[in-house]
Amino acid sequence: MSTAHWNPQAGHLVSPDGKWYWDGVAQQWKPEPGKAAPEKPAPARPAAAPPPAAQEPPRGLSSFAGTVRSEDLAYGQTVLVWARWILIGTGLLLSFWSPTDLTTLQVQLAAIVALAFGNFYLHVQLLRGHPALDSVVYGASLADIGVVTALVLVQGGYPSPVFIFYFAAVVGISVAFPTWLTAGYTSIVVGIYGIVSLVTAPPGDYPAVFTRLLMIAAIAVCGNLFARSEAKRRADAIRIHNEMLDEIEQKGGNENVQPA
Repeated sequence: MSTAHWNPQAGHLVSPDGKWYWDGVAQQWKPEPGKAAPEKPAPARPAAAPPPAAQEPPRGLSSFAGTVRSEDLAYGQTVLVWARWILIGTGLLLSFWSPTDLTTLQVQLAAIVALAFGNFYLHVQLLRGHPALDSVVYGASLADIGVVTALVLVQGGYPSPVFIFYFAAVVGISVAFPTWLTAGYTSIVVGIYGIVSLVTAPPGDYPAVFTRLLMIAAIAVCGNLFARSEAKRRADAIRIHNEMLDEIEQKGGNENVQPA
Protein backbone atom coordinates (compact mmCIF):
# COMPACT_ATOMS: atom_id res chain seq x y z
CA MET A 1 0.00 0.00 0.00
CA SER A 2 1.38 3.44 -0.95
CA THR A 3 2.05 5.76 1.96
CA ALA A 4 3.08 9.37 2.38
CA HIS A 5 6.84 10.01 2.11
CA TRP A 6 9.21 12.68 3.34
CA ASN A 7 10.36 15.33 0.90
CA PRO A 8 13.81 16.45 2.10
CA GLN A 9 13.88 19.48 -0.22
CA ALA A 10 10.53 20.89 0.94
CA GLY A 11 10.90 19.54 4.47
CA HIS A 12 7.40 18.03 4.82
CA LEU A 13 5.42 14.90 4.15
CA VAL A 14 4.06 14.44 0.65
CA SER A 15 1.09 12.31 -0.38
CA PRO A 16 1.78 9.25 -2.59
CA ASP A 17 0.48 11.07 -5.69
CA GLY A 18 2.70 14.13 -4.98
CA LYS A 19 -0.19 16.60 -5.06
CA TRP A 20 -0.65 17.13 -1.32
CA TYR A 21 1.67 17.94 1.57
CA TRP A 22 1.14 17.85 5.33
CA ASP A 23 1.04 21.26 7.04
CA GLY A 24 2.17 20.54 10.58
CA VAL A 25 1.08 23.94 11.84
CA ALA A 26 -2.46 23.83 10.49
CA GLN A 27 -2.55 20.05 11.02
CA GLN A 28 -4.15 19.39 7.61
CA TRP A 29 -3.30 18.34 4.08
CA LYS A 30 -2.75 21.16 1.57
CA PRO A 31 -2.09 21.08 -2.18
CA GLU A 32 1.54 21.23 -3.34
CA PRO A 33 2.51 24.64 -4.76
CA GLY A 34 2.46 24.67 -8.57
CA LYS A 35 0.29 21.56 -8.84
CA ALA A 36 -3.42 21.67 -9.49
CA ALA A 37 -5.40 20.22 -6.67
CA PRO A 38 -7.69 17.43 -7.66
CA GLU A 39 -11.29 18.39 -7.88
CA LYS A 40 -13.23 17.43 -4.87
CA PRO A 41 -16.61 15.94 -5.51
CA ALA A 42 -19.41 18.38 -4.94
CA PRO A 43 -21.26 17.66 -1.74
CA ALA A 44 -24.44 15.81 -2.35
CA ARG A 45 -27.41 18.04 -2.16
CA PRO A 46 -29.90 16.93 0.44
CA ALA A 47 -32.96 15.42 -1.08
CA ALA A 48 -35.80 17.83 -1.15
CA ALA A 49 -38.41 17.00 1.36
CA PRO A 50 -41.56 15.72 -0.30
CA PRO A 51 -44.28 18.35 -0.36
CA PRO A 52 -47.01 17.79 2.17
CA ALA A 53 -49.87 15.86 0.73
CA ALA A 54 -52.46 18.25 -0.52
CA GLN A 55 -55.73 17.78 1.16
CA GLU A 56 -58.19 16.41 -1.36
CA PRO A 57 -61.04 18.87 -1.79
CA PRO A 58 -64.51 17.58 -1.14
CA ARG A 59 -65.92 16.06 -4.28
CA GLY A 60 -69.57 16.84 -3.61
CA LEU A 61 -71.80 15.06 -6.10
CA SER A 62 -68.70 13.68 -7.82
CA SER A 63 -68.31 11.25 -4.94
CA PHE A 64 -70.95 9.17 -6.68
CA ALA A 65 -68.64 8.76 -9.68
CA GLY A 66 -65.51 6.65 -9.86
CA THR A 67 -63.72 3.72 -11.44
CA VAL A 68 -65.60 0.86 -9.80
CA ARG A 69 -67.10 -0.43 -13.00
CA SER A 70 -68.53 -3.73 -14.17
CA GLU A 71 -67.97 -4.55 -17.83
CA ASP A 72 -71.70 -4.59 -18.54
CA LEU A 73 -72.30 -1.13 -17.12
CA ALA A 74 -69.14 0.27 -18.71
CA TYR A 75 -70.76 -0.21 -22.13
CA GLY A 76 -74.44 -0.09 -21.18
CA GLN A 77 -74.75 3.01 -19.03
CA THR A 78 -75.19 5.22 -22.09
CA VAL A 79 -78.15 3.09 -23.18
CA LEU A 80 -79.68 3.46 -19.72
CA VAL A 81 -79.33 7.24 -19.78
CA TRP A 82 -80.94 7.64 -23.20
CA ALA A 83 -83.71 5.15 -22.41
CA ARG A 84 -84.47 7.21 -19.31
CA TRP A 85 -84.61 10.42 -21.37
CA ILE A 86 -87.14 8.76 -23.67
CA LEU A 87 -89.17 7.73 -20.65
CA ILE A 88 -89.05 11.27 -19.25
CA GLY A 89 -89.99 12.96 -22.51
CA THR A 90 -92.86 10.59 -23.22
CA GLY A 91 -94.09 10.92 -19.64
CA LEU A 92 -94.23 14.70 -19.90
CA LEU A 93 -96.11 14.47 -23.19
CA LEU A 94 -98.71 12.05 -21.83
CA SER A 95 -99.09 14.04 -18.61
CA PHE A 96 -100.11 17.18 -20.49
CA TRP A 97 -102.03 15.36 -23.21
CA SER A 98 -104.99 14.25 -21.12
CA PRO A 99 -104.70 15.39 -17.50
CA THR A 100 -107.48 14.07 -15.31
CA ASP A 101 -107.21 16.60 -12.49
CA LEU A 102 -104.73 19.08 -11.04
CA THR A 103 -103.58 16.85 -8.19
CA THR A 104 -102.78 13.95 -10.52
CA LEU A 105 -100.92 16.28 -12.86
CA GLN A 106 -98.87 17.68 -9.98
CA VAL A 107 -97.87 14.21 -8.79
CA GLN A 108 -96.91 13.16 -12.30
CA LEU A 109 -94.82 16.26 -12.92
CA ALA A 110 -93.07 15.98 -9.54
CA ALA A 111 -92.08 12.36 -10.20
CA ILE A 112 -90.92 13.03 -13.76
CA VAL A 113 -88.94 16.16 -12.82
CA ALA A 114 -87.20 14.27 -9.98
CA LEU A 115 -86.30 11.51 -12.44
CA ALA A 116 -85.01 14.12 -14.91
CA PHE A 117 -82.72 15.71 -12.30
CA GLY A 118 -81.18 12.33 -11.46
CA ASN A 119 -80.71 11.41 -15.10
CA PHE A 120 -79.19 14.80 -15.85
CA TYR A 121 -76.52 14.14 -13.24
CA LEU A 122 -75.75 10.69 -14.70
CA HIS A 123 -75.58 12.16 -18.20
CA VAL A 124 -73.19 14.92 -17.11
CA GLN A 125 -70.90 12.34 -15.50
CA LEU A 126 -70.83 10.38 -18.76
CA LEU A 127 -69.94 13.51 -20.75
CA ARG A 128 -67.12 14.27 -18.26
CA GLY A 129 -65.76 10.75 -18.65
CA HIS A 130 -66.61 9.80 -15.04
CA PRO A 131 -69.43 7.25 -15.21
CA ALA A 132 -71.34 6.74 -12.01
CA LEU A 133 -70.58 3.85 -9.69
CA ASP A 134 -72.45 0.62 -10.24
CA SER A 135 -74.44 0.99 -7.02
CA VAL A 136 -75.65 4.45 -8.10
CA VAL A 137 -76.84 3.10 -11.45
CA TYR A 138 -78.60 0.19 -9.76
CA GLY A 139 -80.36 2.59 -7.42
CA ALA A 140 -81.36 4.87 -10.31
CA SER A 141 -82.95 1.92 -12.10
CA LEU A 142 -84.94 1.08 -8.98
CA ALA A 143 -86.06 4.72 -8.94
CA ASP A 144 -87.25 4.35 -12.56
CA ILE A 145 -89.42 1.40 -11.59
CA GLY A 146 -90.72 3.25 -8.54
CA VAL A 147 -91.65 6.36 -10.56
CA VAL A 148 -93.48 4.35 -13.23
CA THR A 149 -95.34 2.39 -10.55
CA ALA A 150 -96.36 5.62 -8.81
CA LEU A 151 -97.71 7.02 -12.08
CA VAL A 152 -99.64 3.81 -12.73
CA LEU A 153 -101.19 3.89 -9.26
CA VAL A 154 -102.15 7.58 -9.54
CA GLN A 155 -103.97 6.87 -12.81
CA GLY A 156 -105.99 3.97 -11.46
CA GLY A 157 -103.72 0.96 -11.95
CA TYR A 158 -104.68 -1.33 -14.83
CA PRO A 159 -106.52 1.30 -16.95
CA SER A 160 -103.44 3.56 -16.93
CA PRO A 161 -101.57 3.69 -20.27
CA VAL A 162 -98.38 4.66 -18.42
CA PHE A 163 -97.50 0.97 -17.99
CA ILE A 164 -95.68 1.18 -21.33
CA PHE A 165 -92.93 3.05 -19.48
CA TYR A 166 -91.99 -0.27 -17.92
CA PHE A 167 -90.83 -1.32 -21.40
CA ALA A 168 -88.30 1.53 -21.63
CA ALA A 169 -87.02 0.86 -18.13
CA VAL A 170 -86.70 -2.90 -18.68
CA VAL A 171 -84.97 -2.63 -22.07
CA GLY A 172 -82.34 -0.31 -20.59
CA ILE A 173 -81.78 -2.67 -17.66
CA SER A 174 -81.57 -5.75 -19.89
CA VAL A 175 -78.79 -4.39 -22.11
CA ALA A 176 -76.74 -2.85 -19.29
CA PHE A 177 -77.00 -5.23 -16.32
CA PRO A 178 -75.67 -8.77 -15.89
CA THR A 179 -78.11 -11.57 -16.61
CA TRP A 180 -78.86 -12.36 -12.96
CA LEU A 181 -79.57 -8.71 -12.14
CA THR A 182 -81.75 -8.37 -15.23
CA ALA A 183 -83.76 -11.36 -14.05
CA GLY A 184 -84.10 -9.83 -10.58
CA TYR A 185 -85.24 -6.41 -11.78
CA THR A 186 -87.64 -7.94 -14.30
CA SER A 187 -89.14 -10.12 -11.59
CA ILE A 188 -89.71 -7.02 -9.46
CA VAL A 189 -91.46 -5.23 -12.34
CA VAL A 190 -93.61 -8.23 -13.25
CA GLY A 191 -94.50 -8.84 -9.61
CA ILE A 192 -95.41 -5.25 -8.78
CA TYR A 193 -97.38 -4.56 -11.94
CA GLY A 194 -99.03 -7.97 -11.80
CA ILE A 195 -100.32 -7.32 -8.28
CA VAL A 196 -101.51 -3.80 -9.17
CA SER A 197 -103.26 -5.02 -12.31
CA LEU A 198 -104.96 -8.01 -10.67
CA VAL A 199 -106.31 -5.75 -7.94
CA THR A 200 -107.58 -3.00 -10.27
CA ALA A 201 -108.57 -4.96 -13.41
CA PRO A 202 -111.96 -6.61 -13.93
CA PRO A 203 -111.83 -10.43 -14.11
CA GLY A 204 -112.55 -10.38 -17.80
CA ASP A 205 -109.30 -8.48 -18.49
CA TYR A 206 -107.01 -11.00 -16.81
CA PRO A 207 -105.82 -12.38 -20.18
CA ALA A 208 -104.76 -8.84 -21.15
CA VAL A 209 -102.90 -8.52 -17.85
CA PHE A 210 -101.07 -11.78 -18.57
CA THR A 211 -100.20 -10.51 -22.07
CA ARG A 212 -98.72 -7.30 -20.68
CA LEU A 213 -96.61 -9.18 -18.14
CA LEU A 214 -95.44 -11.58 -20.85
CA MET A 215 -94.41 -8.65 -23.04
CA ILE A 216 -92.33 -7.15 -20.22
CA ALA A 217 -90.55 -10.48 -19.66
CA ALA A 218 -90.00 -10.97 -23.41
CA ILE A 219 -88.39 -7.52 -23.74
CA ALA A 220 -86.01 -8.34 -20.89
CA VAL A 221 -85.02 -11.68 -22.49
CA CYS A 222 -84.46 -10.17 -25.95
CA GLY A 223 -82.45 -7.24 -24.62
CA ASN A 224 -80.26 -9.45 -22.45
CA LEU A 225 -79.61 -11.87 -25.33
CA PHE A 226 -78.52 -8.94 -27.48
CA ALA A 227 -76.24 -7.63 -24.72
CA ARG A 228 -74.61 -11.05 -24.21
CA SER A 229 -74.06 -11.39 -27.97
CA GLU A 230 -72.47 -7.94 -28.12
CA ALA A 231 -70.23 -8.74 -25.14
CA LYS A 232 -69.06 -11.96 -26.86
CA ARG A 233 -68.30 -10.01 -30.04
CA ARG A 234 -66.16 -7.51 -28.09
CA ALA A 235 -64.33 -10.33 -26.31
CA ASP A 236 -63.58 -12.08 -29.63
CA ALA A 237 -62.32 -8.85 -31.18
CA ILE A 238 -59.98 -8.20 -28.22
CA ARG A 239 -58.72 -11.80 -28.31
CA ILE A 240 -57.98 -11.65 -32.05
CA HIS A 241 -56.18 -8.33 -31.63
CA ASN A 242 -54.00 -9.71 -28.81
CA GLU A 243 -53.18 -12.81 -30.85
CA MET A 244 -52.05 -10.62 -33.73
CA LEU A 245 -49.82 -8.61 -31.42
CA ASP A 246 -48.26 -11.76 -29.97
CA GLU A 247 -47.60 -13.15 -33.44
CA ILE A 248 -45.90 -9.95 -34.59
CA GLU A 249 -43.74 -9.82 -31.44
CA GLN A 250 -42.64 -13.42 -31.99
CA LYS A 251 -41.64 -12.61 -35.58
CA GLY A 252 -39.89 -9.41 -34.53
CA GLY A 253 -41.84 -7.34 -36.99
CA ASN A 254 -42.71 -3.68 -36.81
CA GLU A 255 -46.04 -3.74 -38.56
CA ASN A 256 -48.63 -1.28 -37.39
CA VAL A 257 -51.53 -3.23 -36.02
CA GLN A 258 -54.93 -1.59 -36.10
CA PRO A 259 -57.30 -2.40 -33.25
CA ALA A 260 -59.59 -5.28 -34.11
